[in-house]
Amino acid sequence: MSTERKFLDMYWDGRLPVDPWMIAERSGVRVIPDGSLAWGQDPLSGKFEKENNIPTIRFNPNESRVRQRFTIAHELGHCALGHGLAYRDPATNFSARTYNPDEIAANRFAASLLMPADMIEATIMDLRDPSVESLAELFGVSQVAMEFRLKNLGWLRG
Repeated sequence: MSTERKFLDMYWDGRLPVDPWMIAERSGVRVIPDGSLAWGQDPLSGKFEKENNIPTIRFNPNESRVRQRFTIAHELGHCALGHGLAYRDPATNFSARTYNPDEIAANRFAASLLMPADMIEATIMDLRDPSVESLAELFGVSQVAMEFRLKNLGWLRG
């Protein structure tokens, strides 16, 4: 069983959209909106580190809601996958073009957490005419993230 599936089974309430903030906090990770991440030479979408020995995710509240949700899930991935105690993520780390294995793994974790494969399948079967747009809205993710996930699950070609 995958790490993200374990997190879903242990901490998710089963409702859509999946709430990564709630899952993080139920797993013992503190989540803090931090507008100071938006400033400086290389503004951050989020970061994960231990603060006073407490695993902590900070995310940029000035970004879109779907970006905030993905950032929290991504940073939770760094924590859950044991990537170390300090990860700072500029927006470029969330791109499909990143080659850093830890970033790729954290992106996969986030996608699987926010868009569980079984829920995608059940939703597609339930909807009369599912579209990328309607699925993205239901799961609380960007259309780009949903399209990427649907391709990875074999529901779309491209």
